[in-house]
Amino acid sequence: MSQLSFGNDVGIKWIVSKTTGGYAFGQILVNEHPLESTFNKGFLGLRKMDTGEQRWISACELTQSDETGAVFSGQANIDNVNLNFIIQVALPNGLKAVRMKYSFSVDRQLSGWEVIFAFHTDYQDRWTAHLYPIAQDAKAIAEPKLTYIGVPSALLYRDDFSLALLFGFDLEFDYLNPTTWSGDTGFYFTDNVVPAQFRMGLDSLEPGINYTVPLQLIFSDSGTNVKAIPDLVRQWINLNKFEIEPLYVRTADEALDLFLCGRRTTSMWKSGMGYKLEEGDPDSDFIYLGEQPLSAFFEYLIYEKTGDPEWRRRCFEQMDFLLKAQNTFQTHCNHGAMHTAFDLPKAAFDSDDRGVNIGYKPDLNAYMARYMLQTWKRVKMYEGLDRQDWYISATLAADWVMRQVNLDGGLPQKVDVDTGSMSISVVSGRTLPAMPVIYKITGDEHYREFASRLEQYLRKGPERYLHFTGHHPDLPPDEIEEASIWGVVEYWLDKYDQTNDTECLERAIADAYLSFLWWCPKQLSWVENPTQCASAEQQHFLQYSIYCYQNRKLQCLHRLWGFTSDRLFKELYDQILQGIFWTQEVEGDLVGATHERIADPWLARSDYGESPSFNSLGTIYMGEQSLDTMLQLVEMGVAKPREVKSCHSANPVSDVGS
Repeated sequence: MSQLSFGNDVGIKWIVSKTTGGYAFGQILVNEHPLESTFNKGFLGLRKMDTGEQRWISACELTQSDETGAVFSGQANIDNVNLNFIIQVALPNGLKAVRMKYSFSVDRQLSGWEVIFAFHTDYQDRWTAHLYPIAQDAKAIAEPKLTYIGVPSALLYRDDFSLALLFGFDLEFDYLNPTTWSGDTGFYFTDNVVPAQFRMGLDSLEPGINYTVPLQLIFSDSGTNVKAIPDLVRQWINLNKFEIEPLYVRTADEALDLFLCGRRTTSMWKSGMGYKLEEGDPDSDFIYLGEQPLSAFFEYLIYEKTGDPEWRRRCFEQMDFLLKAQNTFQTHCNHGAMHTAFDLPKAAFDSDDRGVNIGYKPDLNAYMARYMLQTWKRVKMYEGLDRQDWYISATLAADWVMRQVNLDGGLPQKVDVDTGSMSISVVSGRTLPAMPVIYKITGDEHYREFASRLEQYLRKGPERYLHFTGHHPDLPPDEIEEASIWGVVEYWLDKYDQTNDTECLERAIADAYLSFLWWCPKQLSWVENPTQCASAEQQHFLQYSIYCYQNRKLQCLHRLWGFTSDRLFKELYDQILQGIFWTQEVEGDLVGATHERIADPWLARSDYGESPSFNSLGTIYMGEQSLDTMLQLVEMGVAKPREVKSCHSANPVSDVGS
């Protein structure tokens, strides 16, 4: 066996194997360290779909372009069908990356086989895979039809993070399009058994078509996840020449006007209690107390800025109603815990969260306590009115949260209302930033110390294993989702503000870049609604959302831009903000409210009885992301409220799609 090699100027080297059967993939080296074991079976794989038989085809010709690339070509006869292929390989200078453009065709229909794309066939190292929303911290993935992934690459890393890589498609490729053959794209990986690979084909390859699949490998040997994730993402951005495709809907002031006039007149407001969660879901006929303190805080800020007494009245009504949701039995194991919902048909408090994940929610209780105290402080400062009942209720809830610690140091997502039994630990992305805020308001060191202990769980658990779960209260605690990562980013940015410790900023940047991998990086060709920067909301409630859901995503992106001067963060902030505005209603009872999704690119929601449409928007919220968004804009001074007493005076400048 002989070898030939080519490489680039930043330490990426490809050693091609020359076997008796022709040229085989060989081996890639990163700064002289092998990526994996030498791949001598061929270049292009075919897999018999009914038996699992694999055939690897070697190249018979090689043309070296220059010292950084080459072109391989070959052919094979499969079931009396002639298959021809060309593989263009390039190692671009300045990037730890490899481009591999596969082109192949058949002279007759080839049925029952799928094409395999891999970069090794045998193992010498242990690997873990990450492919949101399919799997995190995974030793095995078998996904026959990919949907709802963001950046079209799997993140693979050695267990010690000595090497990490992105393996996926070039951004220009119309990947995963369900209206073409590329829509049938699978990803498979089992550590030490099945090498990471994409498989493509709709049971048959057709003659007369030149199938083209551009793949890429991007590497980081920086040694830690905190350094590797930004390294990989920045290289991916450069390699793919990623750019934001600007979206403009309306100004922040106009969006706030829409929201305020709709919030003032909506039937979702229930006097003396609060706001109903959403419209369009028959299981959501309840007032969502989990976000009610934030709602009260927001409306008090609007009262301060407009002088409109209606907002003060609603603030006080929501805060007073909240007090009734608390467990006040001093001898009970859950003394201090607050229910997160008020069921309107039953006229009863509960923590059922659509009836599927019942239990007190520590993370939401910390969130509630934070904004109850912020509202208490604001009212006391502005009016000199000291509502001690609000203060006491909030601290009781925060104290209850601190008692709900699992043996691993994390907080459970839920606690049984009667027995106090706890679920597995989750990220607790609301609690991490909430506890330092509670400490600042109360002066009680216990809250600051608790945040420090929870940080240790974060470091050794979710961040170490890139495992973010548990934010959505209506889904089980192991559910993969994006929302909690922004609470973690907020925590690190707050700590950086306080300590000037650069590690905190590095961690915030790494977590933000990890989230970027989960966002759709372009406008999908078969969807009319905007898709860039949307992401799969949850692992099993699949849809593309622009959620800013009980976190400070927008504010965090804006702060990251300020701390780093990296304009990417500002552009992402602008795009997500306009995407949220795009989903706003501009007329009717719910003017200003936002929809739960911006698109349904693979028609997953039609499985739930909804009319199939790539462009469906789903149910609508007067709270959650609309409320979170508007509070951040007001706090940042980006949007300034004016007194709006009718929806006609909001004067929106543009409409949303349908």
